[in-house]
Amino acid sequence: MQIRRNRNIFIAIHMILIFTLLVSIGTGLRVSLLNKEYLFWLSPLLPEGDIHYIHYISGFAILFLSFSYTAYRLFFKHDLSKVKYDRVINRLGYISLLSTLFSGSVLWIQLPISGISSWHYYSVLCVLIFLIMHGYVYFLKYGVNAFYKILRIRKVFPITLVSIILSLLILISYQFSNVTNYKNLIVFSLSINESINIDGMDNEGFWDKSQSAEINTYGGGNFDDGETIVNIKVAANEKETYFLFRWEDSSHSLRHLPLIKKSGSWKVEQDGFHEFDEKTFYEDKFAVMLSQSCGFGADGTVHLGETPLEGMPSNWHGKGYHAALDGRTRDLWHWKALRTNGMIQADDNFIGAPLSVRKGERRYTAGYSADGKESGDYVMNWLWYDERSVIPKRLPNTHTAMISTSYLAWFDTSPYRPELDNFDEGTELSSVLYRSNRFEGDRGDVTAKGRWEDGYWTLELARKNDTGSDKDIVLSEGVCLWVAAFDHAQVAHTRHQRPLKLRYSGNK
Repeated sequence: MQIRRNRNIFIAIHMILIFTLLVSIGTGLRVSLLNKEYLFWLSPLLPEGDIHYIHYISGFAILFLSFSYTAYRLFFKHDLSKVKYDRVINRLGYISLLSTLFSGSVLWIQLPISGISSWHYYSVLCVLIFLIMHGYVYFLKYGVNAFYKILRIRKVFPITLVSIILSLLILISYQFSNVTNYKNLIVFSLSINESINIDGMDNEGFWDKSQSAEINTYGGGNFDDGETIVNIKVAANEKETYFLFRWEDSSHSLRHLPLIKKSGSWKVEQDGFHEFDEKTFYEDKFAVMLSQSCGFGADGTVHLGETPLEGMPSNWHGKGYHAALDGRTRDLWHWKALRTNGMIQADDNFIGAPLSVRKGERRYTAGYSADGKESGDYVMNWLWYDERSVIPKRLPNTHTAMISTSYLAWFDTSPYRPELDNFDEGTELSSVLYRSNRFEGDRGDVTAKGRWEDGYWTLELARKNDTGSDKDIVLSEGVCLWVAAFDHAQVAHTRHQRPLKLRYSGNK
C-alpha cells in the first residue's frame, strides 16, 4: 500500500511538472518570436497578451516542483521503468531542465554572460524534445489508458493545489523583495555649478567617479547572438539628471530607408518596412523607459502576439504592441542616430492607454505615442509610401546633398518637379527631411548626443527632473528604468527583465 501511495505521489508531481513546463515553454516561445521569425508558424498555437507574468510564475513553479521532485527521489527509491531507453530519455530531461533553470536564473539575475539567452533557448528546445519523447514512450506502453491512470490518482488535485499555493507565496515574497525585484543604480550627486556638455563624450571628471551598472540585454536583431551589454552611469544635481550609456555595436548604421533611383523612378530601399519591421535599411537607435513601478514585462506595457489587445487592430509584423492598461503613463525616450542625433535630442515619447483607431491609418501604434510639440519635426521624404515606387516630397538643390547617411534640410531642397529629377540611375537619396533643427515644446525635453567609435556607441542624455508635463515621469528616488538597443532595426530591440531603480545620493 505504501509503495502504491508513493507511486501515486511521484506520478502526480511528475505530471504537474510537465504541465507547468508546457505553460512556461508556450509563453517563452511567444517571447522568442520577437527575434526568431522561423518560429512564426507556431504563432496561432501560442498565448497572446501580457504573458511575461505567466512565464515568470510558471518559472517559479518549475523551480519549486523540481525541488519537490528531487526530494522525493532522494527519500523514496522509485523508478517507473527499468528499460535502458527510458533511463536515457529521463537523463536527457534532467540535464535539459537543469540547464534551463540555470540559464533562466542567470537571465533574471542579469549577469553579463555572453550567449546566455541562446543557451536558455536551446535548453528549452531540449526540454520540449524530451517531453515529446517521454510522452511517446508511455503512449506506446499504455496507449490512451495512460491518461486514465493519471486522472484516477487521488493525490493529483491536492498536490496541485499545494504546489500552486506555495508557488504563489514564493512569487509574492519575490515581488516585495528589495533584493531581487530590481537592481539599484546609484546616482552620483553633482553641484548645481558643475558644467556638463552633452556631446556623447564621457570626458567630464565626475563620470569616472560615478558608479556604473552593466545590463546584459538580449533578443535584438542584427547584434552578435542578439545581445549587447549596456553600461550605465547616472549623475544629477537639484535641477537635472544626466545619463551615460555605452553599448557594443559593430556596425555604425545611419542609413534610414534611403531612396534609390531605379528604372527612372524612386524606390524605398527596405527589408521589412512594408510590415513595419525593417531589419536592414535603418539607423541605430536606443530607448529608455521610466516608470514609478517595477512590474514584469516592462511594467506591464508589453503585449505580445498579432492581436494582443481586445478590440484593437492586428499588428502588421505579428510581434505585439506597447500599451499601459492601468491608467498610468510610462515615459519613453527614443534616441535615433540619424533622425534626432543631429538635433542633439532624443524623441520624448510615452506609453499610455491604447489610442482610438483612426480611419485610413495604416499603422496602429496602440499606447506608444509622441509627446506634444510646438514646432520642429522630421518627415519622410515621400508623398505617399508605396512598396513599388514613391515620389519624393523634395529634391536637393545640389547633388552634394544626396548622401543617404545624412538628413536633408528643408531649405536646402526644392519641391519635387519632374523637370528637376535629373539624377542618375543608382543615386541614393536620404529619406529624412528636417523641417527645423530641434523639437520645441514637450517633445523636446530630452537632450541627447551619441558618438560611435571602435565598435561602441556612447550616448549622453539629460533631462530636467520635473518638466511639469503629465506625459513625463518626475526623476526622483525609486524610479525604475529599462533600456533597449537597436542595431539598424525598426522594432527588433534588445531587452532585459529586471529594471534598474534610481537611487539618488542625497541631492533630492
